[in-house]
Amino acid sequence: MLTRMLFIIALAMPALSYGAVYQCTANGQTVFSDQPCGDDAKELDHKPAPAIGGRFDTGTDVEFYKPPARQNSSSEESCPYINSTELRRLTIQNKITRGMKPADVRRSWGSPSSISTGRRTQWAYHYTGGSSSYVYFENGCVVNWNGYYR
Repeated sequence: MLTRMLFIIALAMPALSYGAVYQCTANGQTVFSDQPCGDDAKELDHKPAPAIGGRFDTGTDVEFYKPPARQNSSSEESCPYINSTELRRLTIQNKITRGMKPADVRRSWGSPSSISTGRRTQWAYHYTGGSSSYVYFENGCVVNWNGYYR
């Protein structure tokens, strides 16, 4: 019985050893410490933030939220839904996909070299060495893109 009690206490020890983190300013520098490091020491809340996006399951079938179609929406809102996790992944990889809005393309590829308007809006990206990429929008959504490389 005593062995079992000691085992349970040993398991609980990490939870009991919660350590505070303090932030101070010393010599004009921000300092972090496990002890109060000055008169201006401020204890920080360092609990982990909730997970945002992604799947942490084992591959079970999960349905992602898709907002319902809206009636009388503006052209910016008529683009197909792109999961926020997928949008972040594409942006980090500097890639685009059909249905992206102009702001999404700008975050992924940066500002275009030129913009042409008409039936379709065309964003042109011209690079050193003569290469170019073009993105085409209809109703505020990417419908196609292509590139020319030298």
